[in-house]
Amino acid sequence: MRIWLVAWAAWLFAQGGGVRFFQGSWQALLSEAQKQKRPIFVDFYTVWCGPCKMLERYTFSNPEVGDYVEKNYLAYRVDAEKGDGVRLADQYRIRAYPTIVFLDPQGNEIGRHIGYADAPTFLNILRRYSEQYAKSRPASQPSWESFREQYKVFFSDLTRQTWDTSFEAKLARIDTEPVEGTAGGSVAEEVLRALSAWRRGQKEAALHTLHHKLYQQQKLTPQQTLWLAAYALLNWEAPPPETIQWVTFSTKKDPTGVGYLTQAALYYRLGRISEAQKSLKEAQRDLPHDIPAVNILSTLLSQK
Repeated sequence: MRIWLVAWAAWLFAQGGGVRFFQGSWQALLSEAQKQKRPIFVDFYTVWCGPCKMLERYTFSNPEVGDYVEKNYLAYRVDAEKGDGVRLADQYRIRAYPTIVFLDPQGNEIGRHIGYADAPTFLNILRRYSEQYAKSRPASQPSWESFREQYKVFFSDLTRQTWDTSFEAKLARIDTEPVEGTAGGSVAEEVLRALSAWRRGQKEAALHTLHHKLYQQQKLTPQQTLWLAAYALLNWEAPPPETIQWVTFSTKKDPTGVGYLTQAALYYRLGRISEAQKSLKEAQRDLPHDIPAVNILSTLLSQK
């Protein structure tokens, strides 16, 4: 009796460490897979199928298989002769049992395996289709952060064209050192002091200097004004509406693809989507079509 209880407990432990199948409807399964961005494997079985029972007893109960599935898949079981399983078996052209169908989160087939497979073999199959799914996905999803990373290329070039090396060096230390002396002229010094003040939380004073004292009094060149808008785009979490005035001035005086791209991105950040789309079209006329920043912003705008 004791031996039987030990064996029974060991079997329960193995079951607990095996594959955990999703409980819910087919649509709920797809919704969850899309939410988690995971592939699915579906076990199509019948109650009379011997190899199906072997798969359940020896393979799905394996802790290593269960652990891999837990980290990489959503698993689902379908009785192909009962309820909604009849429709699903027909939809996926199931003709033999067991059939394991591997799907992307939208329910599109990646591949399949027919018949029994022991645990080591099934692990290799799981890994193969998991890797295949991973390769089919984009390297990264378009996001505001991915746009910022790509846009930094333009900002770096613009900084070198607009200011001298002394300005660049002091800009790089703006968080840790006070801005003292001159840096490429009084305008550059005032810009650095204002940006340093913004970093310290003195936003109203900084904006007064940048917008009223420098921009409105026409102390900034179109290129300097564009640089200022680009800096705000990259470094300020919530660019104020004044940044649109800066970039619009620069594009009117010196229209460039980078200027229009900056304008489009600022409009996007301010929620002015239709204006952002118009500016992006202007940027696309001047910039090469394979520029990552342009393509990412285009995707972001198409999602609005």
